[in-house]
Amino acid sequence: MAIDGVKIIDSDDAYDIYNDIVERYKDGIDVELIKKDWLNEESNFCTDELYTEIYWTALAYALWNIGHLDEDIKNKAMEIISKGASKLWNEIDERAVKARQKALNKLALQIQSENPRPIKKPKPQKRREPYFELGDVISIKFEDKYGICFVSDLEVRPRKIEYHIACARTLQDFEPTIDDFVNSSIAYKKMNTEFVLETDCWFNHKDLGELLPYLKKIGRIKLKPYSLGVLSPADSLENFYDDITNKSELWPFKTIEISEIIEEILEN
Repeated sequence: MAIDGVKIIDSDDAYDIYNDIVERYKDGIDVELIKKDWLNEESNFCTDELYTEIYWTALAYALWNIGHLDEDIKNKAMEIISKGASKLWNEIDERAVKARQKALNKLALQIQSENPRPIKKPKPQKRREPYFELGDVISIKFEDKYGICFVSDLEVRPRKIEYHIACARTLQDFEPTIDDFVNSSIAYKKMNTEFVLETDCWFNHKDLGELLPYLKKIGRIKLKPYSLGVLSPADSLENFYDDITNKSELWPFKTIEISEIIEEILEN
């Protein structure tokens, strides 16, 4: 996990903890459930002295920011802070321990009193429904060609809908069918026994909505178990086109026939 600096929220782990707590709090998730979920992650995050310090301070800081830091977590964070910044920070920079200690001292002052301006929950928004569902196969209408893609992952939350869309490596002159998709290939790589898709356009709800005139659902499928190896933000048809036509010389990947990895056609 990357550590970018000595601030309380300045590493992959700290960002994961802070962002999850704040976003779920804003989504209206019960705070006690959020705490329970993250306390259950202690053994996964506290792998050594340095990451134990990062875990407990990030947890305390996030909960303090939303106005729900309890005594047990505060006391655990204060216990960590009282030991001083881990000497393992020196492996990042010879001056890091001193700078980290300043950040810890500031945090100690903060969490010993209530946050005067905690993050507030936004007003509930009208529920939105996603445009597509996981596994939906979609034709893409370009200026003079058609492409094919499918929804490889979907996150639906009260304030956010995000779509991950994986493109088949095909362009054709006529509107595609589900059979055209099944007979196409897709970029992938194999890591141990895991199948990893090496194609991905990531859209928010608003941006994908603007492209709906060019998109049409043509079926729904279920692939054999896979994970996403590329997470590329997107907001235009050009992102689809680039994903379909990119070259393996620029981004190393192999291709595989979709017919080899499909588990079931759910809708045709």
